[in-house]
Amino acid sequence: MFSDALRLDGNSVEALNGIGMVLTETGRFTDAISFFEKAFKISGESIDSEYGVAYVYYKMDKRLWAKRKLENIFKSNPYHFQSLLLMADIKTDEGRLKEARVFVEKAIDSAGESPDGHIKYGSILLKNYMITGDADSLDEARESYSRALAINPSNFRANMDMGLISLMEIEDYNFQSSISGGGSPDVLKSKRDSAISYILKASEVNKSRSVLYSLALAYDMSGDKNSALENMLSAYKKFPSDALLKGKLENFLILNEYKSAHPARIMFAGENTELSRLNRRESLHTNVIYYLRRSLLMNPLDREVREQLIDYYTILDYNKLMIDEMKNVLMQYPGFKYQDMLNLAIIKRRDLLYAREGYANDEVPRDVPSVLVLNFNSAGKITDHPDAGKIAADNLTFALQQFGRMKTPGLGDRETLAGNLKTNGENLFNTIKKIKEISDKGEQKFDYLVFGEISEVDDYISVTLKVMDLNRGYIIYELTESKKGRENLNLLSIMIAEKIYNTIPYSGKVLKVKDDGILLNLGLFDGVKEGTELVIYRDSRSRLNNETIRYAEIFTVKESDTFISYAEPDRADILREIDSTNSVYPLMKRRARKIE
Repeated sequence: MFSDALRLDGNSVEALNGIGMVLTETGRFTDAISFFEKAFKISGESIDSEYGVAYVYYKMDKRLWAKRKLENIFKSNPYHFQSLLLMADIKTDEGRLKEARVFVEKAIDSAGESPDGHIKYGSILLKNYMITGDADSLDEARESYSRALAINPSNFRANMDMGLISLMEIEDYNFQSSISGGGSPDVLKSKRDSAISYILKASEVNKSRSVLYSLALAYDMSGDKNSALENMLSAYKKFPSDALLKGKLENFLILNEYKSAHPARIMFAGENTELSRLNRRESLHTNVIYYLRRSLLMNPLDREVREQLIDYYTILDYNKLMIDEMKNVLMQYPGFKYQDMLNLAIIKRRDLLYAREGYANDEVPRDVPSVLVLNFNSAGKITDHPDAGKIAADNLTFALQQFGRMKTPGLGDRETLAGNLKTNGENLFNTIKKIKEISDKGEQKFDYLVFGEISEVDDYISVTLKVMDLNRGYIIYELTESKKGRENLNLLSIMIAEKIYNTIPYSGKVLKVKDDGILLNLGLFDGVKEGTELVIYRDSRSRLNNETIRYAEIFTVKESDTFISYAEPDRADILREIDSTNSVYPLMKRRARKIE
């Protein structure tokens, strides 16, 4: 359209500015600036051209240049509507929400009949709520969007954000119920109906990935599971590379106990099996095991996948896990082949450490720390997947279960414990307090909490997280990781899980004191193998000054199995002072730092 206008009038300022805006949105920033500058040169005073250049600078993330351009505009027209809204965006990006509100208020004064100003004002208030959890901000945001809808009832952004506000209010209701109980079911039903109604209106204008997903989520939170699944599968068919949507679907099918023969579960099981094959080709064996486990989560009856997992456990010498999987196969597919395989494995294990010590049929008591992953928050940003933080927490929990040195609740248990808990603003304090109360009561013991922020743009996901010692109340580890591509969520979960595994403080207990050494409840699954050095700390009082002196007794692992190990001390006579109350720690070797 703008090109046609230029053919009729090559000096059309409106057409030049229009083409400049189109080029800006397509990322052709240099070309866009040339069109805006040409328009300004022709008109000599086109504020829209100056605004266009400022907008290009903003899109290029050159905010200082954009601010300078906008300040020039305000000198000639302090009430230029689009410039005021753009300056509000810049202030919002800088975290100066109060200053941003001032610019939007000025814009509304200049063009109160436009819904854009009210929408912008609502978005700033909504961001403040998402960062701080301030309920008043959410109420004010709803009022602003309502004003926008009064002007234009079919406005996409206003309807969409009103739907998201309703979803957030449902989350708030569930959060408060988890923390203190109570609440009105009638209020909850009203919010559920509002969420579906507003997002349906938005979907009439735009059926983007975020709209379709949010609609499915609204049905899910309203309790209409069939409509939720139908909409999620429809969205997945349209956007098959959406990793967060796939993760949501898999978790949804498990948590809502859909039959293992459900077509969607079979489909995802097949996709995960194929991903395990592709990763095996690249020798990414940690990833292979993850996808095999994920495939079995979807379809526990897949015999070939269990056989592949058995092979991997055999290679890793995880004999206990290997035999457990053999028993699962035999239970599902009774037959001479699997019975013979199991019988042979049981005969062979007689010579292994855990069988010799009487743990062939009994579970080894574990003393590794318990880790709970809390829902991540979006750091005040509206994401394409409103519950992305919950999906990421579920996937990370699943990935952590692949590694030793810690224990984590299952998917259903995590949903019961932390599925409705929030970690934004002051809500984090209340969430930690709630988990601490549960842990202190002994209902379920937790030693470490994982929480943080998640951000997503197209096929890019970034997570910033912290690991907190719940008993001592301080942060022991922080990291930021990101992944891009179709499998970003799963690969990010595996990467972070492995880093937590290598970082988490862990210990074991002495199970038995033998003639020449000790039996302890750490094994190959925890990275403890032959040659690993361990330490038991002993306290003694000095006869000279009565002060407590700590000694470190070093043990070297001589034999290791899936969950237990046998270690011998450097000093043989120390065994007389060791018993089952002693904790065993990995020996941390520190290198001296070179002084320049």
